[in-house]
Amino acid sequence: MPRQRGYRREDVVEAAKDAFWESGYEGTPLSDLEQRTGLNRSSLYLAFGSKRELFDEALDLYSEDVPDRLLTPLEADPGRAAILAFFEGVKAVILDEQGRRRRGCLLVNTIAELATLDEDAARRGADLRDRLQRAFLRALQREAWPDGVDDASIARRARMLTASTLGVWICARIDLKDAAAMCDEIGAEVGSWEPAIPLAPLPRDGL
Repeated sequence: MPRQRGYRREDVVEAAKDAFWESGYEGTPLSDLEQRTGLNRSSLYLAFGSKRELFDEALDLYSEDVPDRLLTPLEADPGRAAILAFFEGVKAVILDEQGRRRRGCLLVNTIAELATLDEDAARRGADLRDRLQRAFLRALQREAWPDGVDDASIARRARMLTASTLGVWICARIDLKDAAAMCDEIGAEVGSWEPAIPLAPLPRDGL
């Protein structure tokens, strides 16, 4: 029997997140949400107002679980090493999907599914793109580059890394191992961008 009382809102949103992640917004009927959350549709509407409001909460939860967790270290500790660590983190998330449905990134999936039709989805997509680009740009600006690598070149590299990140998540819906290999290839490309002056290592404790 569907659960009518005593549920935790967080548990309902978590269950709905997984349903939307697997099938998308349009591909997840209310009957699936009832089954996954244990609430009937009247209880879902009472708690969340609409399917779209539940979806928005699920997207917010996903953003905290995955994009925020991957991007926050890059934003806090810029440099090429942080970029390499970011793509290692993306790869780890992708490989963790093995044995399950190829879900990719819920936020990128939403952009692909809804951004041309829905202003909120388009805004979320623009926010993710801009956040990625700012993080990559700041990380690259942290390095001392040789002559010929000017501000415009650094900005182009930041845009390329942003597009590559979004592309990796799309490819993860097709082939997880190939998407993981792309992360390695992007990391190798970034590693080939030799700075003019390597950053001095941080001093060890006690030195």
